[in-house]
Amino acid sequence: MYRTAMVSFMVARLMIQIDEDKCTGCGLCVPNCAEGALAVVDGVAKVVSESYCDGLGACLGHCPEDALSLLEVETVEFDEEAAMEYVAKIRGNTESSGCPGEQVLVYETQHAHEMHDNLVPTESRESELGHWPIKLRLLSPHHPALKGASLLLLADCAAAAYSGLHEDFLHEKTVAMWCPKFEDYSSNVQKLAMMLKENDVKDLSVVHMEVPCCGSLARTVEEAIAVSGANIPLRKFIIGVRGNIRAVT
Repeated sequence: MYRTAMVSFMVARLMIQIDEDKCTGCGLCVPNCAEGALAVVDGVAKVVSESYCDGLGACLGHCPEDALSLLEVETVEFDEEAAMEYVAKIRGNTESSGCPGEQVLVYETQHAHEMHDNLVPTESRESELGHWPIKLRLLSPHHPALKGASLLLLADCAAAAYSGLHEDFLHEKTVAMWCPKFEDYSSNVQKLAMMLKENDVKDLSVVHMEVPCCGSLARTVEEAIAVSGANIPLRKFIIGVRGNIRAVT
């Protein structure tokens, strides 16, 4: 899908390099490449086309994992016109910084035109939540709800996007939720690894959004499993921005 542009000759110039072992897929580099040369694909940053990279390195200081560098290589020339056409195509006329997770979208729901006499709910549905706190940074690795638990690792946005969260995912689950874009990757890996190592966790479910920056949540969990040395079944669910389940692995 992502191919180097076909040109008649090659040149020696600086080109962005990505250390995929360090990259967490946070997506912070993407909006800071004005030429659209970077995208998050399968959970890691990739060069969309070498002809879109100007080699100036404006993205370098925005990677929290120091996974980006510049190296002089034999490659195609920078094609500014093609890069700007590509940027206009993928980013359109949005009010975001260019990160797919920040695109301004408005949807009409099936209840949009219904009139409600009472805008304040008078009674709540029964919750499936069985413990508190639920934010990863607040949840102690020694919380009693973690012992032998079926653990649900949940992206913040997925909780609002998926309407059947309680019925389909929270029943008899212990939940830990966070936003991978705004929290420290390494700290979360270490905390989750401690939780898994000390609590004989039965199984894991990961629920995150389809936007690129959310994909690092799954990578956080996978690395935590490796660090803990535990052998725990893992299922991953990807939620679309419209609230539908896009993929299950």
